[in-house]
Amino acid sequence: MLWAIAVHCHAQTAGGERRFTADATRQIATYGELVHRNYVAAYEAAVDLQTAVTRFVAEPNEVSLAAARAAWLASRPSYGQSEAFRFYGGPIDAGKQDDSLAPTGIEGLLNAWPLNEAFIDYVRGSPDAGLIADEAVPITRAMLVRKNARDDEADVTTGYHAIEFLLWGQDLDADGPGQRKADDFVGDGRAARRRMYLTVVTDLLVDNLRTLVDAWAPGQHNYRALTTGMSPATVVKNMLTGIATLSGFEMASERLATALDSGSQEDEQSCFSDSTDVDILANAIGVANVYFGEYGDYHGAGLNELVAAANPDLGRALEERIRETVELARGVDRPFDRTLASPPGSAARAKVEALIKSLQIQADLIKYAASALGVPILIGDND
Repeated sequence: MLWAIAVHCHAQTAGGERRFTADATRQIATYGELVHRNYVAAYEAAVDLQTAVTRFVAEPNEVSLAAARAAWLASRPSYGQSEAFRFYGGPIDAGKQDDSLAPTGIEGLLNAWPLNEAFIDYVRGSPDAGLIADEAVPITRAMLVRKNARDDEADVTTGYHAIEFLLWGQDLDADGPGQRKADDFVGDGRAARRRMYLTVVTDLLVDNLRTLVDAWAPGQHNYRALTTGMSPATVVKNMLTGIATLSGFEMASERLATALDSGSQEDEQSCFSDSTDVDILANAIGVANVYFGEYGDYHGAGLNELVAAANPDLGRALEERIRETVELARGVDRPFDRTLASPPGSAARAKVEALIKSLQIQADLIKYAASALGVPILIGDND
């Protein structure tokens, strides 16, 4: 079926590139609205996390630590869904947006991983490792931003996963998450620096998400307003590039296949809290949100309408594939590191392999859809 659809799409573009002729006014308006709603949800969840962290830092104990961990976990689904808005030079993309109306790229400060734990704090066998132990390094926002992945991309100092590591510590338990004790934050010296570090990076997370909310707010002189001056073809191409890249290059390859091949929990995203399955599902739902023009109780005009009008067979195949991918993502076992440790041929690995295959097919179908609409796209490093 996929081969037949591909042939049909290529036939449509024979003799030159197909021109974009669809009326995407409703889809573009829907996209702006759902992006803004999604970032608002991520920001509000981060504010809840900030509140929990503030309480924990003021009175570190196992109860307040558990509350901060719960708030971190609750903040992840909304952010994970927002990753469908990456990869095309929008406000979140690092180094790709120079316009003064948009931030200059903050994704690397928000969600960078994998994270070298020893660059931040002690790890097993290295009690004096990390910036927290180095009293010559001031724990300030400017310093942590400057040091973030400066010499090594794994030397991550900010974002969700730096917060995650501080709250859980190293995951040394094959059957559960990290087991850092609240006592690590009690007292002076390194404990005080640890409290400061956690406060600084959480505040930075909130502020960066606020920047994204502002960039997509309606009725403002911002990036969302810039999209009204772009050609409809460019905006639709950006939308498709985001979900195709997240599906194929990012999820199927970087986030799933790499971890499955290595079998190392260091290659899974939220390894300290053992919640990588949440990230996987959120990403899959984020793709569906963009394609169908939905977020929560908001329902607008989706790309599915444009694709169905251009190529009904392709439209049906892509709708079915996206829904199937979401269901496969729901079925991934938790914790994900247990899947990574399982032997080849295990049922747990088979589930992830099926998801990888579905994501690869999905990415190909999105590329075919882009060609059918007259906005061909490239994804990953080798396309």
